[in-house]
Amino acid sequence: MPDLLRCLLVDDERLARLELTSSLRETGRCEVVGEAANVRDGLDLLRKTNPDVLFLDVEMPGANGFDLLAKIPHPPLVVFVTAYTEFAVRAFSVQATDYILKPVSSDRMRQCIDLLQTRLKTPSEQEESLFLTDREGGRFVPLSAIFLLRAYDHYVRIYHDGGNHMLREKLSVLENRLPKTIFFRVNRSEIIRLEAITAVKKRSRGRYALTLSGGEEVTVSEKRAIILRRQATFDL
Repeated sequence: MPDLLRCLLVDDERLARLELTSSLRETGRCEVVGEAANVRDGLDLLRKTNPDVLFLDVEMPGANGFDLLAKIPHPPLVVFVTAYTEFAVRAFSVQATDYILKPVSSDRMRQCIDLLQTRLKTPSEQEESLFLTDREGGRFVPLSAIFLLRAYDHYVRIYHDGGNHMLREKLSVLENRLPKTIFFRVNRSEIIRLEAITAVKKRSRGRYALTLSGGEEVTVSEKRAIILRRQATFDL
């Protein structure tokens, strides 16, 4: 049998820890090496057990899950398990591996363990991803699967090979997280992945219409077209 994932649970609710322990053991791929009900005890157990994975609640008395991570220079893989959806983007910013909403279904836990085992096997070969929320918490989508980000007021719709997701976030915040060599802001409300461009058409006043791999079309403003000419690997 392959080595079991060594898991540490930090959650202030005893019943939640029992349910999570049962869910992890059902996978046949995990060993729970410790449980803590607060950040202080969680930090102590982290040092003693050196787990592969930290399953972490967000809201706890005294200090929250993010406070715990701020005290660890080199944390293990982290999975947030919480009843709240609003912390998903922040979880991505601290490099969480997964974000699961309570109660955790068997299928969702299996998906999580698959992801964790992949990360542990080839950590240096992992492609950069963007964390996108869904009804069960969220999932990481490879940057190579994303072809368009489009802003709608305080939301951004992210188009990717598997469909699209709406995030409550500013486009400028996501722009700062994306590598500039791969993604380009074509106008005030849209960012594209450069390699997703399949066709280019000239428009009036120095603008261009770009067709993307997902079938969406965007217009490059005159000002941004000047910058794109320097960056693109194709002729404009």
